[in-house]
Amino acid sequence: MKNLGKLSETEMEVIQEIWKIKEPVTVAQLMDVFRSKDWKTSTLSTIMQRLINKGFLTKSMDGKVNFYYVTLTLDEYKKYESVEFLNRLYDGNIKNFIAAIVEDEGLSKNDIDELKDWFVEQAGEK
Repeated sequence: MKNLGKLSETEMEVIQEIWKIKEPVTVAQLMDVFRSKDWKTSTLSTIMQRLINKGFLTKSMDGKVNFYYVTLTLDEYKKYESVEFLNRLYDGNIKNFIAAIVEDEGLSKNDIDELKDWFVEQAGEK
């Protein structure tokens, strides 16, 4: 997967709304979604341009209107961020990550049993 830029809280809020819409969007549509924010059109346009620059959106013009398209799904983004987190904090070692959770008593015996079953199932599918 390509290297994506880090999202600010506001950018994350906007891209999450775009993912919910599940089709190309315009700034006008998003202005309706975010009317409680009291943003100017130029503010939202700037946020959209940042999302393009960070690799989350592309745009095309139809007449005088820009349509914005997502470049990855929410699930793809979650996977990307999970891998980035794992690499950054645990040198990509998932065992160390799970050990940190278990050692901190973050997993119940039931959680551990479910994980074991999941790993066995995954190993069988490979």
